[in-house]
Amino acid sequence: MKTFLIHIALLAALLIACSSTAPRRSNHATKSLATTDYKTNKAKEAPPKSDAPDELKFPAIERQKLDNGLELNVVEMHDLPMVHLQLVIREGEAADPKDKPGVASLTASMLEEGTRRLSSSALAETIEFLGAELHVGSNADQLYVGISALSKDLEKVLSLLGEIISQPGFRANEFTKLKKREHARLELSRNDPYFLASREFYKALYGDHPYAHIDTNEQALETISREDLIRWHREHVLPNNAFLVAVGDLDQESFSKLASSSFKNWKKRDLPKMATFDPKRRQNRQVFVVDRPESVQSVIYWGNLSIERSNQDYIPLLVANQVLGGSAAARLFMDLREKRSLTYGAYSRFDERAGLAPFKVSAAVRTEVTGQAMDAFAEHLHRITTEPVPDDELQNAERLLSDSFPLQLETYGSIADLVSELRLFGLPDHYWDSYRGKIRDVSVEQAQQAAQHYITPDRGVIVVVGKAADIAQDLRRFGKVTVLDSSGKEIASFAAAGK
Repeated sequence: MKTFLIHIALLAALLIACSSTAPRRSNHATKSLATTDYKTNKAKEAPPKSDAPDELKFPAIERQKLDNGLELNVVEMHDLPMVHLQLVIREGEAADPKDKPGVASLTASMLEEGTRRLSSSALAETIEFLGAELHVGSNADQLYVGISALSKDLEKVLSLLGEIISQPGFRANEFTKLKKREHARLELSRNDPYFLASREFYKALYGDHPYAHIDTNEQALETISREDLIRWHREHVLPNNAFLVAVGDLDQESFSKLASSSFKNWKKRDLPKMATFDPKRRQNRQVFVVDRPESVQSVIYWGNLSIERSNQDYIPLLVANQVLGGSAAARLFMDLREKRSLTYGAYSRFDERAGLAPFKVSAAVRTEVTGQAMDAFAEHLHRITTEPVPDDELQNAERLLSDSFPLQLETYGSIADLVSELRLFGLPDHYWDSYRGKIRDVSVEQAQQAAQHYITPDRGVIVVVGKAADIAQDLRRFGKVTVLDSSGKEIASFAAAGK
């Protein structure tokens, strides 16, 4: 008992000491943070108050351009004897030939399958011998190659990166293997309700805009040749259409000399003129049902064209989205899962794009509660665009976004991603220095105005993948319903209810 009392006394003294030395909290932190328990509808006790987060200084970025037009972005960090190199081409799947979606993605995949000097297996053995990691990929706005390695091998991996990007092998036998793998992947995708939902969502939202396709398809894959990949590489993978980010244990001056040597044979050329245009915004709402008669649940996507990553309203909209459905602490999750028990999870998000990105809410629910889930989505989309967000919710959303940002600076690879984001979307070098402060400074009015302007459920697209016979008629409440089969072919159409 005596030992127990001593421990209690020490604990009390420690708490008193901590409270007496705690720094002053920000205005945000001193307001009430009480929330509602959706199961009981009773106010929950406010969580412990926290201090204002420290300001965060993003590492300095040294920029330089080589004679061939390749831009270098060097971030010196000497905590670990590692380097991460990320070479980014400023064009991606949106630059596919219109009748051949998938060319950029296949071109990226072939970069891993060898160079003119190294076969696919020889390249893999070289990467393994160096203890390095190679990452290659593409998305709508970029094609990228990344390598992580020990800093003592910097010269070797930089030379290898130059060879991979500028002298790909494009061997016929490797291309044949790749197409077989792609056919098998597409076959599996046809049974994936999330893939079907995404495919129809982007197609309906973007129309004839290049962002409309998210993948290749069987018909296009049949027509794509090895020569198509070589042509795409020759026209788009150019040093004057690229930038290189290097993060880690290196020296900017010596790195510049190594890069000049490693990329000396990569010549700049004139870039093709790409037709650019904004996707057409919808004036009314339309519902698409992808019929899967065997489904016992419905996958729901509901969204609209929203915002460019470089838009100054991006951060207020990010905060509004966090309130709505940005995490498991947001309204959609707490209501559809915790209160109504309709799903395991419900979220909202908007992509990061150079052009207009989509906003969407999503969930997978049992077939019999599809209509209830749609009503819940409609209710919350209406609230976020018409009602001011209560102070406590706004503060919780800002705190979550702000406090989680330092986690993105934990690896050299993630820092390289943030630098790439600056360059791809034309953001200033000091953007990340003030990022947390800008989040915390978003007001109730700014969040609501952003939501009103960029979340437009009445002029959006709803895609539901599920058992059409059980759900299509009820969904007429939300607009004209078009029923598609799993290949995207229209098989039925119903007018909106009341029309």
